[in-house]
Parts: sequence; structure tokens; C-alpha cells
Amino acid sequence: MIIKFSLIRLSIIFLLVILFPLVQNQWLNLYLFNINNFTIYKGLYYLSGLIVPIFVIINSLKNFTYYKFNYNNKNRNNYISGKLLLLIAAIILSSLSILISQYIFINSNIIFNFFISNNEYLEQFDIDKQILFVMIFSIFLIFNKTKFIIKKIVLANFLLFSIIIWFSQINNSFFNDLIPPYISKFGNINFINIAFLLAIETVFYLWSYISYGSYLSDWNVPKISKNDFSPILNIVMVYLSIFLYYSILFK
Repeated sequence: MIIKFSLIRLSIIFLLVILFPLVQNQWLNLYLFNINNFTIYKGLYYLSGLIVPIFVIINSLKNFTYYKFNYNNKNRNNYISGKLLLLIAAIILSSLSILISQYIFINSNIIFNFFISNNEYLEQFDIDKQILFVMIFSIFLIFNKTKFIIKKIVLANFLLFSIIIWFSQINNSFFNDLIPPYISKFGNINFINIAFLLAIETVFYLWSYISYGSYLSDWNVPKISKNDFSPILNIVMVYLSIFLYYSILFK
């Protein structure tokens, strides 16, 4: 569950985050010399935009999805139960459902505007429909099998969002008007994409902890320890490195 930062992995991350965006910029410069014709550098530059999102997805599925916990302390003082557990579970579950719903909605909004120029066909979700989606996601997140399906849908949404952003930026087609104002004010759309996934990954871990095994069915959840925070630290470190990558690439 905990990422082991070996020398090889550190080298790969360093290469990806520091050197790879510089290589991408060189490919971009080479293909701009002959922009009217297709060249190998143009193809490399186009395909290079998929490498980081695919890396993020593989790493998420391997390290940030199928969590396992081991807790054998039978002291009742080390458990959370009753109304406090209900409150914590409700906050975490609703927060995760809202994040996922908004993340998918923003991407859907962009896709509809991207492919349909006439705004009258744009699919808009009113508050009632958004609440319905939050409730549906909440129900699916309660069960293990559907919880993992939802996580894979989120990662698929991330990949699609990343592809649209990448090809839009290459072709100088920006879609700031397609993003809700409370989202677009935070700036670079790549950062927004990563920030959403970082938030979902973090809350998903907390929900995985709360709902692990028979914790909820027994209505007893062990209090989280310092060691249990290490996966959250790993999540933050990985996604901060991706922030750094996009900062170098689009500086």
C-alpha cells in the first residue's frame, strides 16, 4: 500500500518531472520549424502528452485503489462508533460523491461544448439532477465492487480530460468559457485537473479506511494512527510532482 521510493523509482520520477517536459519542448520547437507538414517530432510531441496521464492512472490503480488495513487492537477506546462514526462516514461519503460528480460534470460540460458549437444543445444539470448524481455515486461507493468501478470511471475521466486539454493547448483552442467560474478562477486547467484527482484520491483513501472489511457492518472503525497517514503523504507527493511537471512544461 505504501509507495517504496527506491533509487530506480526516484530516478524515473526525476526523469519524468524534470527532464521529460524539456524534451517535449524540444520536440515542439523542432516540429514548429516545419509546422505545415507532418514530421516525426510532431508525432512524438502529440503522443508525449499521453505519457504522464497514463503513468498517473497506472500508479493510481497499483498504489491508490486496493488498500489493505490490519488492525488487531481490541481496546474499545481505540474505536469510533455510534453517532460520531455516522457523522464522519456521512461527511466523507458525501464529500467524495460531490467531488466525483463535479469532476465528471465539468468534463462532460467541456466535451459537449467542444464538439457542439451551438450552445442551445449544451447539456446543463440543474441542482436537482446534481443531487441525484451525488446520491447515486454515494450508493455505489458503499459496496466494494461498485466502489472500484467508480474509481476506474474517475481515472477514465481524468485520461479523457487530459487528452482534451493537451490537444486543445497544442491547437491554441482554449475553453475557459466552458468551465464554471468558480473553477476557472484557479487558473491553469491542467492544475485544476490534477487538483480534482488529488482531492478524490485523498478522500477515497479515507473512505476506503472507513469502509474496509466489516468496519461499517460492525459499526466499529479503528481510530486512524500516524502510520495510516503515510499513504496520504504518498498521494500528495506524487501529485505535487505532477504539478511540478506541468509547471515546467507550460511555464
